[in-house]
Formats: sequence, C-alpha cells, structure tokens
Amino acid sequence: MSFKTSFSNLGHPRRIWTVSAIRGQLVPLAAIHNHIYTHCRPGDRVLYTGNYFGGDNAAPGETLDELLYFRRSLLAQPGMMPEDFVYLRGVQEELWSKLLQIHFAPSARNVVEWIAGHHPEMDSILSTYGSSLKDAARIAREGIVPLTKWTIYLREKMRARAGHEKFFTLLRRAAFTEHHGEDARSNDNNILFVHAGLDPSLPLTSQGDRFWWAARSFGAMQKPYHPFRTVIRGADPDDGGVQVGEIAVSLDGGCGRGGQLVCAQMSPRGDVLSLQAA
Repeated sequence: MSFKTSFSNLGHPRRIWTVSAIRGQLVPLAAIHNHIYTHCRPGDRVLYTGNYFGGDNAAPGETLDELLYFRRSLLAQPGMMPEDFVYLRGVQEELWSKLLQIHFAPSARNVVEWIAGHHPEMDSILSTYGSSLKDAARIAREGIVPLTKWTIYLREKMRARAGHEKFFTLLRRAAFTEHHGEDARSNDNNILFVHAGLDPSLPLTSQGDRFWWAARSFGAMQKPYHPFRTVIRGADPDDGGVQVGEIAVSLDGGCGRGGQLVCAQMSPRGDVLSLQAA
C-alpha cells in the first residue's frame, strides 16, 4: 500500500468528531450519529477508530448499513465532502482481511484456531455473510480448493449488500492532522489517530501491524510521539476506560463489552472539547 492509501491526512480541520470502537452496537451508534449530525459543520471531520462489528449481541451487518447511511446523510449537507469521513482499520477488520485470503496461508487450520480462540467475536461477522468460525475450521481441514471456494462465497455475499465491499477499501491504518504553527518547519501541534496502539520507538511508516497489537506500548508512553503533540486511540483491549492525557488519549468506553460508545469532539490540536457517550 502507498502512504496515501495507508494513512489519512486530515489537513487542518475545524473540529474532529472521533468515535471509539463500535463492536456491532447499532443503537448507541445511531444515538452518536444523531449527536454528530446536530452539531457537525463544514470543515469538520468524522473519524471512526476501527473494530466496527464484533461484540456482545452484535449486529454487524446493520451496523455497517448505519455507517453507510450516516455518511450519505451528512454528505447531503452543503459543504460536506467525502474526505471528511475517515475509517481506521481495527483488529477485527484486519482479521477479516486475513480470513478472505486464508487460502494463501501456509497453515490455514492454525490461523482459524487462533482466531477462534482469541477473537471469537469474528463469528458474528462471518454470520453476516452466511458462514461461521465452525465452517471455517471444517473447511480448513479439507484443503486449498474448498478454502478458495469458501472465500469466493464470502466475497459474493459481501458484494450482495450494497456498499459493504467498498467500505473495506476505505479503511486506513492511521490518520493525522497537518498544519504548521509560527515555525513553518514544525508540526509539533499535529495529532495522530490510531486504532489501539503503536511503538513509540518507530516512525509512523514502520509501525506495520503495531497499530493493532501494540496496545501496551501505547499505555506506556512517557513523552510525545514525535512529531505529534497527542496520540488518540479508540480501542483498548485491556478495557482501561476513557483516559484523557496531554500526550495520549484513550476513548474506549467498553462499547460491545457492557460499556458505552464514546464520541469526542476534538480541536485540531488534540484538546478534548466535549465527550458524548451512548
């Protein structure tokens, strides 16, 4: 992937409406959308932080339909642009892409077993498209030809639901603001949005899959991640709750795990102007 398709440059927005991990919770998502719709203005950005589909009593298909419907509704407002909407790739979306390519895996059976053991919520996503982790485990034992047919079947089911396949092409690894202060050579006032974590010792372009798996490194940050003033994440696998600091902000209110969906209205400098929970 190129830098442009891996990362989203938010420019210098007026406000950034940042939504935490949704995990397939349709009702709170609709409530947050109503709040954003009421207060969002041209020049704002709406940013989602990944893990859209799997959680307690999740409704993955309907959740994705709501995301697409809200995008269309807000785009109908004068001054709103397609680039005002940013969707980060979460762990769940990364695992979904792995499942769609599982016929290329050296040991498909081990991959399915690991996903079933560590991320059983993926079963709800598969059910949206007519399958299950149980099906995946069985087919993985049968060999590459059945696996290939299975992934083709999943893609066909996904294409049958308007906008679903396109949505997965919109996902970005991270997003950042880009504007300069008095010193045109400095962008220390910019902020970075990630899914769950990063490795502070590595530059942005070398993070690889750490955006999904380096959650503890995120929590251990003691100084700003150069050249950004603040790093914001929307998913915390350790369920640490909402935490607002100067160099790191964690917005996961536990939606899909018995908690709430959180939306932060943020300034382009990373200040949390308001928090809305549903």
